[in-house]
Amino acid sequence: MFAFLIIAGLLVFAYACRTFENRYIAKLGWLVLLAATYLGGYFLSGSHVAGAASVSLWFMLPWVEILGRVRQLRIPLKNEVSQRFPPSREIFPNLGEISREVEEMAFTEAENTGWRWDEADHFVRLFYHAESRTQAAVSLAQQQEFAVSYVSVTSRAVDGRIFTTSNYPFSYTMKFSPEHKLNRFVAAESFEELMDAHRDFLDDNEITTEMLAEQDADHLGDGLATDMQQQIQHNVSIGVLEPAGEDVFRYTWRGCWFLWLQVVKDMIRV
Repeated sequence: MFAFLIIAGLLVFAYACRTFENRYIAKLGWLVLLAATYLGGYFLSGSHVAGAASVSLWFMLPWVEILGRVRQLRIPLKNEVSQRFPPSREIFPNLGEISREVEEMAFTEAENTGWRWDEADHFVRLFYHAESRTQAAVSLAQQQEFAVSYVSVTSRAVDGRIFTTSNYPFSYTMKFSPEHKLNRFVAAESFEELMDAHRDFLDDNEITTEMLAEQDADHLGDGLATDMQQQIQHNVSIGVLEPAGEDVFRYTWRGCWFLWLQVVKDMIRV
């Protein structure tokens, strides 16, 4: 009974920590959950090895999703990026608020666009700032009951390099090409902070406005489609994806291991 009360108390404490918005308290909740899992295995068997094995089960759970669904996915080389109506307020309640933040930084709304494949649905509202030759994107990614919104800022150099700063909260499911430089700034609390981080990112790479390519605000969606095709082709070339039909690809076993490591990094980070 004493062991049960200890574990129950730890679980309650872990849940309480996870309700806090403070990332460090939330991380403490995750560590307490692992401790409760370890003690559960230990108290049931009297073995520290069993306790460690119980903890390891948390890190093996992603394989259920990877083997049961991800391995069966078919990813098209050419996603049709087309004009879209914005999601309803029930689906994307803060779209208007974020859009106003972007426009307050002198960006002009260019288009609402997006794409669908398999169970994934992506909506993107694109903006452009002609003076700094920078595009911004307010995105909503949906898959079944899961949805995440994020904002990214992108500058394209005349030599073909791409520089993106984003507050996307999770690890990416495909690798970026060496020409696409990514700056993750998950802690951004406003679009202004994200822009400041992007300017610092360009400065660190010694990129001036004169080195950036001017973009056609009416065809920003075409750039998204090209970026996705290049990313898929890059992942094919490094063995993360493999052909599974005409212009269709799937994750290789190496790609599945890559996805698992990405999920584990998120588990540790979050």
